Amino acid sequence: MTGSTCVRTAVPSDEQLLLTYRETADADAFAQLVGRYERELYAYLLNLLGDAQLAEDAFQSTFLQLHLKCDQFQADRSLRPWLYRMAKNQAIDLVRRTRRHRLLSLDERGSRGDAVRSPMGAVLEGRCPDL
Repeated sequence: MTGSTCVRTAVPSDEQLLLTYRETADADAFAQLVGRYERELYAYLLNLLGDAQLAEDAFQSTFLQLHLKCDQFQADRSLRPWLYRMAKNQAIDLVRRTRRHRLLSLDERGSRGDAVRSPMGAVLEGRCPDL
């Protein structure tokens, strides 16, 4: 009977992957991190924001921030809480930006379905005096 040897390769921790990325700019290490957190972090952001597009935007912003701030990561800390705090901050910032830049409808519908013109809609129609 011939014996086969099974070689186990150690799976790097999240922290090791980030440190490798920080030191060598190894895109594969970063891609592994994204893959490890893709489902759970997106689900967290979706639950937090309640909108799939906002969750996707926050997810991408989070990993952009991870890339930009990887030199601030403390090697003796756990990556998960830092990443989730970063994701929460990105979600908060995104909600603030979205709230600030909401689109104003020029011809909204009232509660009874009738057209309600905003003051800007009236200006565009020429019903208001020149400003």
